[in-house]
Amino acid sequence: MSALKFIAGTTAKQRIADQGLTPELVRMVLGASGGPKWLVLLGLDKLIFGDWLARSPQKIDLVGSSIGAWRMTNAAHPEPEKCLARFIELYFQFKKEDAKNPEILTKASYRFLDNLFGEHEAARIVGNKRRNLNIVTVRSKGLSTSYSKWKEGAGILASASANAVDRAYLGKFFDRVVFHSGDDVPCPAAWPDFERTDVKLKHEALADVLMATGSIPFVASPITNIAGAPAGVYRDGGVIDYHFDVPWNLDEGIVLYPHFYSHIIPGWFDKRRTARRAKGATWDQILMLAPSDEFVASLPGGKIPERSNFVDMTDEDRLAYWTIVINESERLADEFSECLHHPDRLMERIEPAPE
Repeated sequence: MSALKFIAGTTAKQRIADQGLTPELVRMVLGASGGPKWLVLLGLDKLIFGDWLARSPQKIDLVGSSIGAWRMTNAAHPEPEKCLARFIELYFQFKKEDAKNPEILTKASYRFLDNLFGEHEAARIVGNKRRNLNIVTVRSKGLSTSYSKWKEGAGILASASANAVDRAYLGKFFDRVVFHSGDDVPCPAAWPDFERTDVKLKHEALADVLMATGSIPFVASPITNIAGAPAGVYRDGGVIDYHFDVPWNLDEGIVLYPHFYSHIIPGWFDKRRTARRAKGATWDQILMLAPSDEFVASLPGGKIPERSNFVDMTDEDRLAYWTIVINESERLADEFSECLHHPDRLMERIEPAPE
């Protein structure tokens, strides 16, 4: 049984065939929204960010929303291996009671970020010239910094209904706001489908921005008054960019996408809309690494972790389950490493992206 799937778009596969899959070929890495689902990728994250890409001298754009942005922030640290180890240590300290209500969860999350990315570490991340960190959020239209739960709740319900008709209607409710540590966002012309504001990321705002991109409506409190950004109410970047349905257009290299699914869902409200899954141009320059169906079926309960684990399981059972998933995730890393050392085997295993 193969634990890892390799899926590549046409251009990505050709560039890999011509140049080999080396760290230097990677020019962008994506991180998707999805809460604890990322735990199934920990083995890959440690190998890719802590070892493989750590040796590459070129600038790499790191783009993420929600938990994907938190992962990419670890990857943007000059010492990603140490940062990842600290991240998982603190992540395992979250308790069921920390998710009791939005206010408690928000306070617990700020404590987490303060312990992980204090002022000194935040400055090292934002100042890392080899990594352009891009944290994607949304700003709610029609909501000022005088936030109202009832008004936002009505807006969320209305936006979900509008999205059901046409994804483009989300633009009536949300703007895309991208905080970038480098000179600019990557491929700025590639994602014009929603109004976008680009904001230079300040290290003193890192915790607020990370809170904003993971601020799921009705789950966590919204974030307002982010330093250097337009006034407004900021929420989870996955509302628009759940898995990034963006036709990236790099002049060279590929987009590496370690993902917990083998498909791309455009926005948060599209989870059950299989007809909207990305295909064609979105995939063209992507090499996706994803757990195989057989691998997922072998995990406890035949599933990867999810946010409901905090509600449906005791802390003891949840952490035991997560530990098994993390240990098993090393199989994904082992298979990726093996294919890096055997290019012919890699090319044989690459599956075509949906067209």
